[in-house]
Formats: sequence, C-alpha cells, structure tokens
Amino acid sequence: MPTSARIARFLKHDMWTLDLATLPFPRRLGVHALRLAIAVGLEFRHRLLDARAAGLVFTTLLSLVPFLAVMFSALKAFDVHHLIEPFLAQALEPLGAKSVEITHRIVGFVDNLKIGVLGVVGVAGLFYTTYSLVDKIEQALNAIWMVRHGRPWGRKFTDYLSAVLVGPVLVFTALGLLASLQSHTVVQRLMETEPFGTLLLWIAELTPFLLLCGVFTFFYKFIPNTTVFTGSALVGGVSAAVLWGLAGEAFAKFVAASAKYSAIYSSFAVLILFLLWLYAGWLIVLIGAQFSFFHQHPTAYLSRLLWQQGTPAFRERLALTVLQALARRYREGAPPLRPSDLAITLKLPASLVDEQVDRLVDSGLVGVLKEPEGLALIKPPDLISVKEVLDTVRDGHRTDASLPIDLHHPLEALLRRRDDAVARALAGETVQSLLTELPGSGAPRQG
Repeated sequence: MPTSARIARFLKHDMWTLDLATLPFPRRLGVHALRLAIAVGLEFRHRLLDARAAGLVFTTLLSLVPFLAVMFSALKAFDVHHLIEPFLAQALEPLGAKSVEITHRIVGFVDNLKIGVLGVVGVAGLFYTTYSLVDKIEQALNAIWMVRHGRPWGRKFTDYLSAVLVGPVLVFTALGLLASLQSHTVVQRLMETEPFGTLLLWIAELTPFLLLCGVFTFFYKFIPNTTVFTGSALVGGVSAAVLWGLAGEAFAKFVAASAKYSAIYSSFAVLILFLLWLYAGWLIVLIGAQFSFFHQHPTAYLSRLLWQQGTPAFRERLALTVLQALARRYREGAPPLRPSDLAITLKLPASLVDEQVDRLVDSGLVGVLKEPEGLALIKPPDLISVKEVLDTVRDGHRTDASLPIDLHHPLEALLRRRDDAVARALAGETVQSLLTELPGSGAPRQG
C-alpha cells in the first residue's frame, strides 16, 4: 500500500479505532490531541460553523443593547453594574483605539434605554429580544452536539433567565471581589514581599485567562440541551480561551496595519472592524464547542461518517447494541432508560442513537414510556430474534422496493439462498443471547 494511502487510512480510520489504554502516556496524549484537532478541522465546513457564526453576528447586532440593558438592571441590584464598561472594553481590546469609541457608544445606548418608561409591551419586547439571542446560541451548540430537539418552552424560560440574570451577576461579583482584594492592605504588603509579590503578579496576569476559561466552560456545560461532562466542557473552555487570546493578538495587529481601510470606508471602518471581531469571536465560541464535543465523543466523527455512508454493518451493530442495553435494564428490573442516558451509555452522539431508536420504535421493538419517562422493550428479550432485528435494519433502508422483481431470476435465487443461510445461522439467537455472548455495554465497534 502506498505511503499516502496508509497515512489517509490512519487519519480516517485507524487513529479513531486505536485503544488508547494500551498506549504509553505520551503517545496516548498525542493521539488524543491529534484526534481533536483533525475532527474539529474536518467538521468545520460540515457543521457550517462559518455560516452559523455569521447568523449569530446578525442576531447579536439586534440583541446586544437589549441584552446588556437586562443584564445592567440585574447587576445594578448588586451594585456591580459599573463593571460592564471595563468588561466590554477588555472584550473589544483587539480593536485597538477603536475599542474605546465602540464601548462608549454601546454603554451610551444602554444608559439611554429607560426600562421604566417602555411599558408592558416594550419590556416584553426587550426580554424577547434577549431570549432570541440565547435561543440562537443554543441552536448553534445543539447542532454541534448533534442534538435533534431543543429545550421545552418551560425550561427555556427558566434556563435562559438564569443564564442572563444569575450568570453575569456571579461573574461580575467575582470581578468586583478580585478588584477589592487587590487594593486590600494585606495584599499590598504581600506585593512588597518576595517571592509573594512575583507570585501575586503571575496570579493577577492569569486571572483574566482563568475567568475566560470559566465563562466558556459554563457556556459549554449548560447551554447545549444534552448532558455535557465537566471535563469535556473544560477542554472546550480552555481551547476557546487560548484561541481567543491568539485571535486577539492577531486581530490587534490586523487593525494596526489597516489604516487604509479608514481612508476607504471613513467612519464606517469602525463598524466593519466591530463586525469582523464579532464574527471571529463567535467562530471561536463554536470551535471551542467542537473541541468539547469531540473530547466527550472521540469516535463521533467516524461514527457519523459511517452512518451517513449507510454502512450496513454499523447500523446493524448499533441496533443490536441499543437493544442489548435495554435488555440488560429489563433483566435487572431497572427503570426505563432515557434517550440522553442511552447515548451516554453507548458513548455515541445523541442524534445517532435517537435516529436508530426512532426506527426501532417504528418497527415495534422499542416503546417510549411517559411515566416513568424512558425507553423500554415492547416484549421480553427472549422473544426478539436477532434475525428480526437485522431484517428491520435492512428493510428500513431499502431503496429498491419499487423495482420489478423476477422471482425466477438467478440473482433472486442467489439472494434467497443467502437469506436462508443467514436464517439457519441465527436460528434460536435472540436479544437475550446478547446478554451472555456479548457481556458489557458500549458503543458498537466501527470496523
């Protein structure tokens, strides 16, 4: 096999099926980092991150002032509203001298927005605009996490309200406490004493980065409508914070070298630079979410590729693995398994599992229970034959049903012999058999 073909096979298949537990730590860490980087890069266009980032820029322009007004009202109750302006100035710092002008204008718009004189309809419109921004963000992150359904309306109201009101209060309160600690007499004395002075300076320099990591981690942990492990959210948060710092440095140099744009666009140059930085910022947020997703689902890229290619072996294994997990719950007398928990058990993206579950529900093998909520087998596992499951997977994806079939054609006879041989080989094999022949639960192997 040529070297290029071996490299291509390693990057597209072998790397994703390696058992990391058998590798030494340095190589395991390297393979894991390479998986993350390649998966994020390959999925960039597939997930339309650039288009989603552009859509979020448009939504942000419409919602920024109402969003800050709602946030300002909440922060004012805790007397930390004065931190909005320096926070905005720091976020827009890559714009250079233009950041001061943009910050003053945004804060001026917020100051001029008097919530008390808007009336009921105005306040409702204000909150709806804020809600639409958070909703668009959730939709973008759900698409990255391959979540098919968003939050119900009731949860959207409570979760979004918490994100808009409680989250900023915690962040800005922490900033206020840090600022007060830095001016405390004890801290000032420690600053004058070595090595504490140098250590405190390092901490002070790292604090903005750590806070940024915390904000992104919170974002990736709670905004997607799925279970995100804290470790995976942290990987995405740190990745996004690092990219934010690198992009800020690069954008600052771009702004410094773009004096000609001011001559071409005149006063519009400020707006154009602001839009470009907004676009870059949202792109970084979405890329960080990709890092978080692939850290939690390291084989998700290959799984999605096999699923979209219609690989029969993968679909069959997934169907049998889903039924195996539900059969184990049936045998143990455990309550029904929710779809999100089933996806976590199988270590696969929720959308892949949900689609397979929908097909099993349509075929009458799996039922969706309302109380208690979850998935369960329609009949005992010893009454569900493996041949029946495989036929369901195959027949659910047939594309030749409308073609005329000559029952006496040699090819048709050959296919019938194939089906008869499979039926004889699987005679007596049921889903119950999987519990003894295939111990343990997990995702189907992608081979």
